[in-house]
Amino acid sequence: MRIRVLILLVFAVGAIAQVTLSPPPAAGEVLDFFQTMVISPDLKAKFAPVLATGLSAGRASSQYALPFLQQLSVQPSAQAEEALAVIHRALERGFIVDPLMNDVLKGLQMRQPWERVKANLGIRYNCLVAAQHVLLQYGIIGIGPQAPGGPLLPQDRLVLETAWAVGDYYFVQPQETLEAYVRSRLLKLRGSVLDPSVVDPLLAVLTQDLVQQIYQAMWIVVN
Repeated sequence: MRIRVLILLVFAVGAIAQVTLSPPPAAGEVLDFFQTMVISPDLKAKFAPVLATGLSAGRASSQYALPFLQQLSVQPSAQAEEALAVIHRALERGFIVDPLMNDVLKGLQMRQPWERVKANLGIRYNCLVAAQHVLLQYGIIGIGPQAPGGPLLPQDRLVLETAWAVGDYYFVQPQETLEAYVRSRLLKLRGSVLDPSVVDPLLAVLTQDLVQQIYQAMWIVVN
């Protein structure tokens, strides 16, 4: 019971309430370390500018990116490349990737099997894509820049937190409904992490059907 309570407390604080390095490393330190990684030259050439742009725009933070890359650097190259490819796609779509990187980092530090780490990363990424699609479909958010270098908008955080809440519901399996779980999470973040002007329109139309669409779509392989 105590373990379950601790898990619920961890998941209750949102996607970005994570432990960070203090002071954070400079972006240049992250990029320099990335260049030392033993991975495909093609992936390195493609990912480096996207990572640099993401760090500059605030979609990736150095305090998450550096330990993430450091942990990947001691994994087999094929596994590191699989994780980097997902982060690459996420940045290209304009997503905030700090929680994705932190999830991989925690899984590897806990010595979880790689297949589980990879599966969890895929679920989280799919949730982001599905949340963005559904919120666009319902007119809650606009199209946005859809790129790593565009300005970071309040709606980007809404997509992240909505997706993260749906993903947490799957991992925690609470007794309440998915709609109640997501609503409770968004209300906790309202006024602190999420601007009321952005989250209130979603809360006004939030239904079991809306969040179920996101939940079901997270099992679809997306690019």
